[in-house]
Amino acid sequence: MSAHLDALADALAFAGWTCVPRYDEATPLLRVFSPSLPMIGESISVKAGVGGVPWFISSTGDPLRPCHDLRGTCVEVSARLAPLVVDARSPRSGSRRWRDRLFVLTRRRDR
Repeated sequence: MSAHLDALADALAFAGWTCVPRYDEATPLLRVFSPSLPMIGESISVKAGVGGVPWFISSTGDPLRPCHDLRGTCVEVSARLAPLVVDARSPRSGSRRWRDRLFVLTRRRDR
């Protein structure tokens, strides 16, 4: 499992994201975040999918992509995190829209 997360970490680092492995957890995780905003990120794990094919799983439990699709996973992670990073950097980062969006992501993770 950690080999898949290591490969994803390399691909995401190349795309500009900071990655910190958390393999000491019960479920090995890869923490992904913007270097300028470490409080906004995603924790990714690996889980066997249909037919035993390993998939990357988001912190909300959503399947992202099969582990062999590193490029697609990078796009998926960037699509999830980039809008949050952009909103947080905007002058109106205290806006209700950004807070509501962060609340929804946090709430989904708690399920």
